[in-house]
Amino acid sequence: MPPEPRLRRILLGLDAVGPSPAAITFAVELAVRFEAELETMLLIQAELGRAAALPFATEISLLAGLERRLSAPLMRRSLQSLTERVRATMAQLAGSAQVRWSLQSAAWSDWEGLLAQPMEGRLFVLGHAGDHVPVYQRAHPAAEPGVCVVYDESPSGRAALDIALALDPEPARLPVTTAGMTGEASREPGVDRLAGCLTRLRPQTLILPAVWYAARAAALKPVLKRSECNLLLVG
Repeated sequence: MPPEPRLRRILLGLDAVGPSPAAITFAVELAVRFEAELETMLLIQAELGRAAALPFATEISLLAGLERRLSAPLMRRSLQSLTERVRATMAQLAGSAQVRWSLQSAAWSDWEGLLAQPMEGRLFVLGHAGDHVPVYQRAHPAAEPGVCVVYDESPSGRAALDIALALDPEPARLPVTTAGMTGEASREPGVDRLAGCLTRLRPQTLILPAVWYAARAAALKPVLKRSECNLLLVG
């Protein structure tokens, strides 16, 4: 049994959709498991503020079908309200688990800006669809694999494998090579193999080295969107 990986920080990414109890609970469980500090990053897209300033900008309620004009002050109040809702959810879920946590906003247009920052020693948690199910408490060995990991011989690749083994004693493993990093990612066999693996196994959690993901983000996004699983990026 490999030694438990030591993670200093776990970074949870949330967007303007709002607080996701499933995603936050999952990140809190990881922070408890690895005795790590939990940072929450709320992505505030700069385009929203610019769009709200346009004279013809409107929004339509998905629930009531009502339409209203947008404005920069209204957008600022909405984002402030969203931040407070996320803060309250974090205080409830992380506070009750006695996990050290923090919340900040990011003005990047997409998560790639965040991933470009140094991530050594950090685990980035992005997205979760559906009800939360703890990934490392499988009912029986014949159950669908809870974890799928992509790894190579890089430090982050080896760390990804260690984390996968800590969460699931029998993860689905997908070894890849670091060759061809500057090639066209959409034609790389590793992306196609991952798509096939996710379709066949439907894991609850996918673990990727952050550098490997960042180099192939454009090709991986539609694959990951269809998979509807937790995504962990290892720095």
